[in-house]
Amino acid sequence: MPLILKSRKDYQNLHRALTALLYRHDPMGLAAAGCPKDEYEPEVSTIIPRLKEAKSAEDVRRLVYREFLRWFDGEETAGPEAAYSSIAQDIWDTFMAHN
Repeated sequence: MPLILKSRKDYQNLHRALTALLYRHDPMGLAAAGCPKDEYEPEVSTIIPRLKEAKSAEDVRRLVYREFLRWFDGEETAGPEAAYSSIAQDIWDTFMAHN
């Protein structure tokens, strides 16, 4: 399904939802370290445009993992791809609800 965000408001709503989702899942331990709730905003900004490539939660897992590898300097920090499965499912569900 292609990315269909009809307005800036759609994009902003999805951006807020995914930022909150990543903060809740906290794959890098930023929330646990007491970082602000918007700490995952930069990653979300690079994830959203790539969602148009996704056809499933597995696709989302791969693309989110690639983004985290890039943002956090590799697998040593980002961890294994399998750790992103529940995050990817929640992102996929949220994305589909916004389309």
